[in-house]
Amino acid sequence: MYTRQTGHIGLSTHKFAMFKDFKTMPAYFKEAGYYTGFLGKTHINPERLVEDYIDHRAIKEANFSNTISIEEYANQAKSVMKNAAKENKPFLLIINYADAHREFIEISESGYPTVKIKDDIEPLPWIGSDTPYLRHEMKNYYSCINRLDEGIKMVLSDLDKLKARDNTLIIYISDHGADFPRAKGSVYEAGLKVPMILNYPKVFSQGKVENRMVSTLDILPTMLKSANIKVPKNLVGNTLQDIDSSILNGHEFIHSFTTGSAPILLFMQFGIRDKRFKLIYNPSRDLNLLAASRYVLSNVSKQHQINAFLYPEELELYDLEKDPNEWNNLAYDPTYKQIREHLWTEMKIFQHKIKDPFIYKENIEFFIKEQKIYKDPSTYRGVKGFEWPHLELFRKANRN
Repeated sequence: MYTRQTGHIGLSTHKFAMFKDFKTMPAYFKEAGYYTGFLGKTHINPERLVEDYIDHRAIKEANFSNTISIEEYANQAKSVMKNAAKENKPFLLIINYADAHREFIEISESGYPTVKIKDDIEPLPWIGSDTPYLRHEMKNYYSCINRLDEGIKMVLSDLDKLKARDNTLIIYISDHGADFPRAKGSVYEAGLKVPMILNYPKVFSQGKVENRMVSTLDILPTMLKSANIKVPKNLVGNTLQDIDSSILNGHEFIHSFTTGSAPILLFMQFGIRDKRFKLIYNPSRDLNLLAASRYVLSNVSKQHQINAFLYPEELELYDLEKDPNEWNNLAYDPTYKQIREHLWTEMKIFQHKIKDPFIYKENIEFFIKEQKIYKDPSTYRGVKGFEWPHLELFRKANRN
């Protein structure tokens, strides 16, 4: 479901939460008789909605410093497979790796990756900046990806050895784009467009690159269908089996949203894209704190920063076919007025459909004011029983 349906519109480490209990992926599979394993950080509130449905729980830390080796992830994953086999059950295994999250660590304490990156790497084009520090960061970022690849190879190797590969649906995703300017946390393509690889030869085409629009919202319905578990009507995603076989045509629009994820990163953005064009709505005229923080983290000096990222216009419209890195804002070009208005109308239709409280400007203003009041994390992080006031906006929207 969309976060604007559950209310979980920021990081759990900053006390963001669902406005009521929602059924999570492990709950569906545990109730269906699966052995469930979970490795990595539980990143939702309340945690019990996941933790209460896990049989094998390990590596609860974020592990961003890579002190826990990728070999340990593989060992724990193997335990899940073996335990499931002993109990004669199918298994659900969720692995949340630390890579390629900051800190971008070139070589871990345990010596991974074994494939080294020799030279600094030119920054990705959508960043819009090029400095020696950024080039060094890119080198370390690629090392993180190599380490991730080697860790996944270990798990797949054990699947093969246990002769479970052919009967296992494998889904690989990144949870967001790279942690560089104009990516992670934003609704630009570099923040939203992430890898998704599915492997299940029994059902899915082999070697196919899907050109229709799909979403991470499609993952749970796809998994449920593969397991012959009824897909509930409140899940908004498509079943990817039906897209692969052309029964369905994918999403007509991809809808996106960010708050920055924490008060210290505050900047709300609403996005909608079709196959070619994307419209972004920025309701605040304040400094984009998320953007500013990305520049600080990547040590980008003022002269290399992009003002349109720090203070974007209220509306942004991009032709993703001609301008995939989203540099040329067409929102105020009369030639594109009809496209802009069409996407704006579709955005509002969608918001009504999902009961998004932020369809109303006063609720946006309420949220921004609330986040500014709590800009200092000490005002909420250590406060027992703290609940964000904006959750009541979601309850009210769903009562109406």
